[in-house]
Amino acid sequence: MAIGPRKDVAEMAQAHEVNIRRRTVLAAGLTASALMTSGLLGPAATAAGPHGLDAAVGPNGFAEAGLPINRALGGRAWTDAPEGFAGVADHGRSGTSGGEGGLLVHASTPDQLRVFAKSAEPLVVVLHGVLVFPQYEKLTVTANKSFLGAGEGATVVNAGFKLINVSNVIFRNFTVRDSYIPGDFVGKRPDNDRDGIQMDTCTHVWVDHMHFTRLGDGLVDIRKDCDNVTLSWNVFSDHNKALGEGWTQNVVTRLTMHHNWIRNTHQRNASLDNTAASHVYNNYLEDISSYGMLGRNAALLVVEGNYFRDVRNPLHHQGPGGELVARDNTFDHCSGNTGVERGAAFDPAAAYSYELTPTAAIPAIVRGFAGPLGGTVPEDRSVITVALDGTGDFASIRAAVGSIRSNNPGPVTVLLQPGTYHEPAVIWGDRRNVTLAGATGHAADVILTNSEGVTLLVAANGSAVRDLTVTSDMVQDGNVLKTTGRNVSYANVTVLNGTQG
Repeated sequence: MAIGPRKDVAEMAQAHEVNIRRRTVLAAGLTASALMTSGLLGPAATAAGPHGLDAAVGPNGFAEAGLPINRALGGRAWTDAPEGFAGVADHGRSGTSGGEGGLLVHASTPDQLRVFAKSAEPLVVVLHGVLVFPQYEKLTVTANKSFLGAGEGATVVNAGFKLINVSNVIFRNFTVRDSYIPGDFVGKRPDNDRDGIQMDTCTHVWVDHMHFTRLGDGLVDIRKDCDNVTLSWNVFSDHNKALGEGWTQNVVTRLTMHHNWIRNTHQRNASLDNTAASHVYNNYLEDISSYGMLGRNAALLVVEGNYFRDVRNPLHHQGPGGELVARDNTFDHCSGNTGVERGAAFDPAAAYSYELTPTAAIPAIVRGFAGPLGGTVPEDRSVITVALDGTGDFASIRAAVGSIRSNNPGPVTVLLQPGTYHEPAVIWGDRRNVTLAGATGHAADVILTNSEGVTLLVAANGSAVRDLTVTSDMVQDGNVLKTTGRNVSYANVTVLNGTQG
């Protein structure tokens, strides 16, 4: 167990790296004046100094982990305390401070992380490198913990975190990925409870600048009367069920979601069931195939300043009771429900102070600053392999498409090895010149199927599909293969149990 400051880690976040992130935002189309107005491009960022815990931050470990501090990145992108309900005093706490004041420890192996997570005392746990779990685990987390990724690249593979009746926990600046069970996109196998974070009856939890992707069940599940939770500046990607809240009839949960980037997901973005107060603002949702934000039953929602792009059913409220306030949201190339207001819900400003980023600036701001340090934009590839036996680059078509950069500069081939891929697959409109192909040249060897609705949607111009079969689990009258892009070609494609349109 290593305790105390480590100069090599504290030196990782330098001003020139921040400038790269700034240029990324500007290149994404946000003008300098709009960026200044947003409040995120202020004084130059100050990274942690080389002497461990910086006096400007206190003993919270942010400097030790090499995180930007105080007004870094212009103020609100990297704060030293949560904005929203996680920062509200309640349940005997003044807010969420995690392991602040406890020992500072370093985890670079699964064994170390496992021991620190369930330790009885307050800890600031700094994660280093890529921690790969040989068998999936959901790590037991006790109260008063901070889990902080060191600089760029900290990652937990094939594991998640379980919080049961605990309070005061922080997760910041690392990736949780790849616990997906090939072929179980719907997450219904009895052994598939592979959440990124599961919270049951917890209070004061802050999840910030994280990336959750390609997991087995939910990316983050907030269940059973949790309260005072903030999800901020995270990336949720390439998955079926992103964010779920509920699993109880009690209307007690108060949740804030702001400046998150939810992309290439299917459902629960988020699903908010019986929340006493859900404040959802300044999030960016894109490329979502089932539904976006959904209020259920008695949930009270305020949804403001969010940007939805290419989202099916972006905003809706259903079930008895509940209220929805929707204001200043943008729906860009969306279809279906866009939020019919019902009631007054609640006033977030009565609970805490917050500042809204102009909605038009959200795509560039969130793309530039959400997720761990270093960003989450995938590397360009010309060929991506998908295989259900673990030998490919990915185990699902959704993950493969998600690895193609938006507005990719050149053609990409997604090569499917033999097997049955049970998932709704989409070639999104911003992934142009993509070829989806069976690897053997025999259509019967690669089968795409789905339990309901469209199995394969080709929305990108210049796409090609060849050497595979598109079907459904049962005979249906509607389309299982649908084309909305232009100049799409098909060769040796068999359509069964449905139609092509």
